[in-house]
Amino acid sequence: MRNPRLIHGVAALLPLLLLVHSPLAAQRAAEPVRIGLVDSRKLLQDMPGRAQAESQFALEMANARTLVHTATDSMRVAVDELSRTESDLRPQQREAAMMIMRARELALEDMVSQLNLITSKRLEELQGPLIERMRVAVKVVRARERLALVFDLANMDGVVDWADELDITTLVLEELRRANSATTKRL
Repeated sequence: MRNPRLIHGVAALLPLLLLVHSPLAAQRAAEPVRIGLVDSRKLLQDMPGRAQAESQFALEMANARTLVHTATDSMRVAVDELSRTESDLRPQQREAAMMIMRARELALEDMVSQLNLITSKRLEELQGPLIERMRVAVKVVRARERLALVFDLANMDGVVDWADELDITTLVLEELRRANSATTKRL
């Protein structure tokens, strides 16, 4: 029986194999193909600017939770009020009140759904500049270290083992800090 993770790992390394066996690679047979590995999860966790983006997102999430909590409390008060007065209502009034409650409930569900979409989009907006800075830093380190390829461990389920010296995560993190320091000094 074939191991799907092994097949995935081989498929992930196929571009490297093609590069190694390309005509250009044959011309540069004396030069070994160098690859690097980076863990984008660790980079995003430790990179400069992440704390500010995370703090901004936490503040916006707290505001969204407050909005939902207020709307939910208002709905709960309306339901309690209807429960207290329901016995005094005529059937038509009771039916109208129930329809109004259902409409409010649907509006609340829609609001929560819209807030989920907005917060998801906002998280992407806040992470976008961080991810772009990470990509630039990886490019800088790849060029400086003369690497042909850089694989992201966060996106490679098929990688089972590697030599520690291939992991350039620390070098990329240093580049991010250096670039951040240079930007801060200019401001």
